Formats: sequence, structure tokens, C-alpha cells
Amino acid sequence: MSLLITFDGPKGVGKTTLVALVHQRLLAGGYTVEALVEKNLMDEMLGPPLGEAYKALKNSPGERSETYVADLHRRGRLLIGGRHLDSSQADIVLLDRWYPSEAVFRRHIDVVAAIDANLRDGVCVPDLAFAVTCTPEISWERAHSRERSLDSKVIFSLEEHRGSTFRFERLAKKYGWRLLRSEVAGSNELSDQVVAAIAAHS
Repeated sequence: MSLLITFDGPKGVGKTTLVALVHQRLLAGGYTVEALVEKNLMDEMLGPPLGEAYKALKNSPGERSETYVADLHRRGRLLIGGRHLDSSQADIVLLDRWYPSEAVFRRHIDVVAAIDANLRDGVCVPDLAFAVTCTPEISWERAHSRERSLDSKVIFSLEEHRGSTFRFERLAKKYGWRLLRSEVAGSNELSDQVVAAIAAHS
């Protein structure tokens, strides 16, 4: 059974860069590794209905439209678990975003209830869940300096980004996700911490 290692966090915290570094380090260490991105898998599993749900959420933000998006994501994660995670032959699966990201992106519904629904319905629970975060003003600036900019379907202002960051950090402590702060340590140092944690868990 593969070790499932997930990485979540607000936009601009360096999560995707960290996943790439960890992937390289693990391969160099002799592990077989499969690196997956939830967004790409969701598109594969759910197709156009997910895009339509996001459009409805943008046009009419609120509890009803966001509940539908969260329900689709939960359904997609169950499909991803059955079609990709359960059958992986790799020693380690690295997953860029998973259900902890509900704490980042859900603003109109009870986030704890959304996460607990994933757990109740049998969505795969990570062996290690890393919560990558940093001061929201720093990650906001980083996100807007990159080529794809913020690239968010649900966060549009610094105030919303700040709120999602603090909510994510609070829930990381509640659920025991491992906090990594990218404003106090660089990507190489953080990748050292992640690889050491994985080795200790193997």
C-alpha cells in the first residue's frame, strides 16, 4: 500500500514548488513516487459539471452553490481514491491538494462539516498531511508576481485571502496537519523536513 502524502495551503505559499522538490528528493533516495494534482484528477473524474458548478458559485456566491461545489469535490475524491490511490504501485503518492483545502476555499458553508463529510464518506485519509502556509500579505504578493497570478476560482481579494489563511491554520491545528511556514524557511529546508518526516513514517 502506497504512503499517501498530501500538501495543502493558501495560494502563493510555495506548495507546488515544495511538492516538486520533495518528488525529486524522494526519487534520488530510491523511492518509487507518483505525483498527482487534485485539480487535474477532478477534471478527469467530474468533467464539465465541476466547471459549471464553479461558474454558478462565482455568479451567485452563497451556501447553496458552495455546498454543491463541496459535494462534487467529495464525490470526485472518492472516485480518485478508487481509480488512482488504491491501485497505485508506487512506494509514495504525493498529492497536490486534497480535502484539507476545503479549509482554504470554502467561505459560505461550515468548513468543519465539509471536511468531516469527506472523512465520514470514506475519502482516503493521508498518512501525512502537510499544511503549507505563510503570512497572508506575503503569499498574496507572491501569488500576484507569478505568471499565472492568483489563479483562484473563489478567492478574489486580500481580505478573503487573509481570512482563508487564518481559517486554514486554525483547522490544521484542529486536525493535526503538519504546519510548514514558508516565510521562515526556504523550499529546500522545508523539503528536508518533509522528506525526514516521510522517512520516519516509512
